[in-house]
Amino acid sequence: MRTAFKIFAYAAVLAGVSVTGSLQANAADDTDAHQVAAGSEVPSMTDSADTAFRKLDRGAKGYVTYEDVASLPDFATAFGNADSTHLGRLNLAGFTQAWTAYARGRN
Repeated sequence: MRTAFKIFAYAAVLAGVSVTGSLQANAADDTDAHQVAAGSEVPSMTDSADTAFRKLDRGAKGYVTYEDVASLPDFATAFGNADSTHLGRLNLAGFTQAWTAYARGRN
């Protein structure tokens, strides 16, 4: 009976170590993801439209939304003017149109 208890206790310890290790690995993955999002740059007015688009399209979706550009003061008007489909998102061509107007101060 003692041998069975020792085997059971040993198995429980190994299972706990395994779970703890995977939780630590997942926590490290989550930390890295948050650091990428937190370290994302806000484009400068001197950036090209392509550079600004890549900085804002953090998920590499191929478009940006109002939420993606919220960090840009007064960009909403240029965004709305370039959003010809009225879907609330701009692909690179639409964003380039908006960025050009925004950078020139013609929102």
